[in-house]
Amino acid sequence: MNFTLVVAATEELGIGLRANLPWRIPKDMAFFKEVTTRVPRAFNLPTGTSEPAQNAVIMGRITWESIPAKFRPLDKRTNIVISRNVEFDLQCKDQTVKLVPSIERAFDVIDRSRTPRVFVIGGAQIYREAIKHANCSRILLTRIRSLVDCDTFFPEIDESLFRLASHNELEEFVEAEVVDGILTHKNLDYQFTMYVKR
Repeated sequence: MNFTLVVAATEELGIGLRANLPWRIPKDMAFFKEVTTRVPRAFNLPTGTSEPAQNAVIMGRITWESIPAKFRPLDKRTNIVISRNVEFDLQCKDQTVKLVPSIERAFDVIDRSRTPRVFVIGGAQIYREAIKHANCSRILLTRIRSLVDCDTFFPEIDESLFRLASHNELEEFVEAEVVDGILTHKNLDYQFTMYVKR
């Protein structure tokens, strides 16, 4: 099952500072939510399925903990948290959240019949593993065009494996209109881009 990495990163591929996002860009957060919750038009549930179709988001423990408690789990998505500590307390009463010890186990627990899309949403260690995976088909990258101090980084994107997609391809994939070109929020310039596996 193919999956997509979703990340916001600087030109130097910085993604975090002290285990948190070093920026708050409302339009990027709205884009993230829209993309990860939207069920593609072409997806059909098997007949007789009572549960609705829902995308899956896979994340590491640190990313899970960086989400404010009131927003955990991310709604309208199947949340899968990776931690080597199988006794880790998710501090979440929602029984649908799955705790798994590895990225491969994360894929194993996904119900493919009702999960149209799978997104890997961080952090750095999970991205490093996922980008090398044979089923990593896309990277949705919000490129932060301004200098921002970071201590955590996204892995290098190998352009012999991934190509920068056109804006049309990005819109076709997310099935929504996406603002083209560089946008600005306060003192930050940013741009929505997508890489596709060659």
